Amino acid sequence: MKDKEAMTEMQRDFVAKMKEYAVEFAEHIDKSDIQAVLLSGSVARGDFYPGEYGGMIDLVIMKKSGHCFDAEKILGKDEEPDIPYHCVRRNFYGSEICFEIDVRDFVSAEQFEQLDESRKFSIIESEIIYDAGNLYRNEFQKILLLKDKELHILFDSTLQGIDWMLSPYTTDKWFRRQAFVQMHWNLNSAVRMGVKCLYYKNGSYVPPENRMLYYTYTLEKLPEQYSRLIAALFRQNIESYADYKRREKLFCKQFLGFLRTNQ
Repeated sequence: MKDKEAMTEMQRDFVAKMKEYAVEFAEHIDKSDIQAVLLSGSVARGDFYPGEYGGMIDLVIMKKSGHCFDAEKILGKDEEPDIPYHCVRRNFYGSEICFEIDVRDFVSAEQFEQLDESRKFSIIESEIIYDAGNLYRNEFQKILLLKDKELHILFDSTLQGIDWMLSPYTTDKWFRRQAFVQMHWNLNSAVRMGVKCLYYKNGSYVPPENRMLYYTYTLEKLPEQYSRLIAALFRQNIESYADYKRREKLFCKQFLGFLRTNQ
């Protein structure tokens, strides 16, 4: 598997060029009603790798407080109306570049706290490419303080969820019914919650579901032989109680044991 570090290295020069295009795009739009422009998504992460279906540079445009923002007038016609963002194309030196733009109100620390977790992940990983008067940079420091406090709470509550999912009460209920399929399902849920805890332990919010496992492989703090451990946990015979016990023992000893170390 090409993990994020490998992809970042492979795409380094290409991504650098995409970042230049994003900055140039921001420079040439009317920013009278714009407080900040952020570069987000895979270009900001460094692993942008468009395939045969193409790819888009993700931007966040934060409006100034109390200002109106006519996206069609300022950015141009939305060329992908089925996508819940404002999508436009620009030509840079003979290359057509697509931008996927999230136009939103200015995100204060208080508003950040109300966002769903995947949106918080996106905001935190973004790069600031325009910020009038450094207002957002100053607010971002408050957001980082909020993040540190919230991650501790999320870590503890998610661990509690794992304990409940694998509690004697829960497992006995399904064992008496010989519902080994449900027991495996519950264990899978516990593993996914454990993956979330890895992000919290590494000081990060959890990314969207469709990339959540992939990005764990390059986190700094991981259980020993993490790749093998994940493969062993997800290999399962869902009708077998013996296989459930194998997976449960592996998860509790190696995965949960790691999470509870220096928590």
